[in-house]
Amino acid sequence: MFWFFISFFIIKKHSMSLEKGNKIILKVVAVATVITALSGAYFFLVNNVWKPKVTVLEADLENGFATLQLPFGKKIQINGSSEFLVLGDWGVKYGTIIKNGKESYENIQLLRKGLVVEYLDISKFINT
Repeated sequence: MFWFFISFFIIKKHSMSLEKGNKIILKVVAVATVITALSGAYFFLVNNVWKPKVTVLEADLENGFATLQLPFGKKIQINGSSEFLVLGDWGVKYGTIIKNGKESYENIQLLRKGLVVEYLDISKFINT
């Protein structure tokens, strides 16, 4: 038991005399670890917890054009049946159907990983 305490103090004494270069390397590794952890937490939140709030500003269902308000104040115009990336796994696109051989647009969809999560409200743009 006595030798354990002596060896502990000897190891402690030598570990306190690290070179300056080793201290710098340890600090760089610590900062890199923190940055990696924070970016991992950010991407987890964006892909698993957060849901973007997308607002339809105007829509033309006849021609397939729409202007959308994305999170953080960004405005985009979508057209046709292409999917547009919002952030992370999220995107938006027109829901299309084919009538008499012609592609027709019936709604605007909020997508996550290409699957429909929500249909955006376009009721004020539909002419009845």
